[in-house]
Amino acid sequence: MIRLFIADDHAIFREGLKQILAEQADFAIVGEATTGDGLVERLSEAACDVVLLDLSMPGRSGIALVREVAAAGTARIVVLSMHEERQYVIEALKAGATGYVTKASASDQLIETIRKTAAGERVVSPAASQALIRQMLEPDLPHTALTPRERQIFDRLVAGCSVSAIAREFDLSIKTVSTHKSNVLLKLDAGTTAELVRYAIARGLA
Repeated sequence: MIRLFIADDHAIFREGLKQILAEQADFAIVGEATTGDGLVERLSEAACDVVLLDLSMPGRSGIALVREVAAAGTARIVVLSMHEERQYVIEALKAGATGYVTKASASDQLIETIRKTAAGERVVSPAASQALIRQMLEPDLPHTALTPRERQIFDRLVAGCSVSAIAREFDLSIKTVSTHKSNVLLKLDAGTTAELVRYAIARGLA
């Protein structure tokens, strides 16, 4: 029996995921969390084999959270993410994840990834694999230099979120988000959020 812990703050996605996993006779869901802090706290109480971890959650999140969970050494990690860009996949694997699945992947790919990860294999979903190959063959664009947190801020800014809204979503200070925004503008040679939006549209990132 493979014991699973689900960490994702989107209720609809989480409930759908639970239904899919519950159909597998060799899977048992032993816990769930909606924040990074909740995950860290509950993992010390719930023995599990594999953590299904969303990169973007309130509080602790992203690559730093992957690294923290991996350092505990109590479970293997399969990252569930909407991002298939090379830097996310590589940084997650370097931080200790043993699997990386995009949320656009088919359910059977996720199930296969969980089983292989539980058996000790490193697995990347086909969508993420193709993105790695594609981006390795293309010249690096400015946005590939963004850190995972900067990319999260970039995505939210492009989506129309304000600095204060982003700060609330990730449980960060407005000053911290503003600093990340300044770094994003500098790296992408942009002066305003509107220019970030134009950059994203031109490169199919929005």
